[in-house]
Amino acid sequence: MTKLVSISFVSLLFACGGGNKPATTTTVTEPTGDPVAAQIEKGKGLYVAKCASCHGDAGQGTEKGPVVVGKEAFPQKPREGAKRDVEFHTAADVFAWASQHMPGDAPGTIAADDMLAIFAFDLTANGVTLTAPLDGAAAQAIVLHP
Repeated sequence: MTKLVSISFVSLLFACGGGNKPATTTTVTEPTGDPVAAQIEKGKGLYVAKCASCHGDAGQGTEKGPVVVGKEAFPQKPREGAKRDVEFHTAADVFAWASQHMPGDAPGTIAADDMLAIFAFDLTANGVTLTAPLDGAAAQAIVLHP
């Protein structure tokens, strides 16, 4: 059994300067039986709505935002000239920084549960297997760079 979740792109279009484009809506299927799968699927929809315009539809990065999927995602040290000013050792470090600074056009406006869902999607896209929904303790246990 699944339920459908509708995500509006109106705020994304205006925030990214696309106010002249017509508003669109997408529908994401969210599994209801598996809480990990549900969080990841929710994160996928939120990523598309709130992150893809800067970080790329496949997380490949753009001139607006760095790579978030692949071997260059979440490097320990900030890149030269990057907005980020902290090192990433654990997934919790990435989550804490992103929660305060993303999205770039409206920092800190994504609810914590939504940001965890986005990050659960990003982590699984990078090969991390989650055995429970991502939360603060689980993020702290995921070591990206010792």
